[in-house]
Amino acid sequence: MTRQIIIDKPSSGLWTATFDNPPINLIDPDTIGELQDLLTALETDAEVKVVVFRSADPDFFLAHWDVLADKTKVAAMPAGPTGMHPWIDVLVRLARAPVASIAEIRGRARGAGSEFGSRLRHAFCQP
Repeated sequence: MTRQIIIDKPSSGLWTATFDNPPINLIDPDTIGELQDLLTALETDAEVKVVVFRSADPDFFLAHWDVLADKTKVAAMPAGPTGMHPWIDVLVRLARAPVASIAEIRGRARGAGSEFGSRLRHAFCQP
């Protein structure tokens, strides 16, 4: 499986998470799984203080849900630690994470991508 989110740790207190799911950073079950793993790491690593979300694609931060995603895989996704649907779980945990979360938005953030950005504590856009 190709990773859709590249995690860099320039220091123990600062992480970057770069979305890289060409062609437009659609959100699918794999994206959600990677976000759940990242959130678990953020919730359990006391040293990390800031996570910056960005995109490898200058035209798209995060697009929308991939309507062509394998519906069997979607239906088989278990609830997250909050007991909610995995996507809602990601959004709730992100809003409650014990770190400062920043979105570096270049390009479009649509649908679920916009919803994701709204859960972060800070966002800034670049032309």
